[in-house]
Amino acid sequence: MLTKNFSGALQLTDLDDFIGPSQQCIIPMQTKLADNIDDGLIKLRSKKSNKTDEESQPRVAKITLNDCLACSGCITSAESILIDQQDYHEAQRSLQHNQTLDQNDPNRKVTVISISPQSLSSVAVKYKLDGLTCARRITSFLKLKLKIDHVYDISYARNFALIEMKNEFIKRFRNNRENLPLLTSECPGWICYAEKTQGEYIIPYISRVKSPQQILGSFIKRNKNENIYHISIQPCFDKKLEASRQDFYDEQRQQYDVDCVIATAEFDKWLTEEQFDPQSNSDLDYDEPYCMKDEYGQMILTHRGSGSGGYLDYIFRCAAKELFNIDMDSAPLEFKATKNQDFRETLLTVDGQIQLRFAYAYGFRNIQNIVQKLKRNKCEYDFVEIMACPSGCINGGGQIRNSDTNLDDVRRTYETLPYLSQPLDLRLDDKNHIPLFTEYRPIEKNLLNTFNLKW
Repeated sequence: MLTKNFSGALQLTDLDDFIGPSQQCIIPMQTKLADNIDDGLIKLRSKKSNKTDEESQPRVAKITLNDCLACSGCITSAESILIDQQDYHEAQRSLQHNQTLDQNDPNRKVTVISISPQSLSSVAVKYKLDGLTCARRITSFLKLKLKIDHVYDISYARNFALIEMKNEFIKRFRNNRENLPLLTSECPGWICYAEKTQGEYIIPYISRVKSPQQILGSFIKRNKNENIYHISIQPCFDKKLEASRQDFYDEQRQQYDVDCVIATAEFDKWLTEEQFDPQSNSDLDYDEPYCMKDEYGQMILTHRGSGSGGYLDYIFRCAAKELFNIDMDSAPLEFKATKNQDFRETLLTVDGQIQLRFAYAYGFRNIQNIVQKLKRNKCEYDFVEIMACPSGCINGGGQIRNSDTNLDDVRRTYETLPYLSQPLDLRLDDKNHIPLFTEYRPIEKNLLNTFNLKW
């Protein structure tokens, strides 16, 4: 599998707006089978009997995403590597097998699909539907045709991500601006780059709040009495990496919080194969997780401020109120004019003094600039919304790409989706407590191969 589907941080070839590692995978693609091989990255099994000549021949090793996350080199290197557990055909097979099982069979799974608003917008543009109509028709199709038990809006979980990241920022700001700027942790391409190339220096600045995908995954899998298969539809191939992190694996259940991540373009292929009819009159709404309803009981499809979830917008407005008792009106924030549309900053000025300086940095050239400023102690920002893709998640590498689905239309559709002006102060009681935080750590470099590595 080529790395072209992943973000620029993980690609092999150099692009104008990305940093591309130029090293091939440090794990050998061909290896001889041996008894009980376990080098910490690849595990191969063979018979303990005497090996035949055929068994002694080199075989192709299968690399999982979890292996790649533990590696200090590039994530993959050859088309012969298949990432089976994160393929939409695997999701199809799992769902089809599930339907063959009796309702009372203990192996039968409760099936769940969660959809990001960015993915929804991309699909809506392709099928020439408004976002809300598209959401309802896809939900109807998934439930009625594919027999999916529950379909969720990932934006529910983003409410918790926004609230907890806001709390994290306020705490750091009040503690003598400790480890500021706070850097968002939503983008797995950025996180992979930070862990593998910046390590201990940059990690203290990164928010510990889990992404909405993983927060929702924790909610969905919280019922340990149910056997659940969770599919996440995302605008980004890098989300497959995120779902495969060992941090998001429950040893007791022996399950990941998210079983399979499908990029928007893959989901569209799946819809086509299953003969999805966008003109169907069946209009079912997304399900509402019982502990994550808004005060009006309405669907929450997106959050304003950016095509990446509105982290900067929400935290800036909340910080202005909580720290300086300034109510921001509902008008869009004002950003400093610049030719670089993927790097913008906004300020809060009180009595002629700049009190808050926020920015968003999209694409790896802008990310590198932030990292270099931090290293030189010249970064004057308090908060940075960081995303690997130029234009952010709305332009994720997994979005549908064709002549009828352009970025401007997808952005307009996303911006017209319903949203909450302020996420509520949602809380979980103790019995339903779900961890909303995770940890990031540096990946040790393989010194034998670092001379080839170029980010």
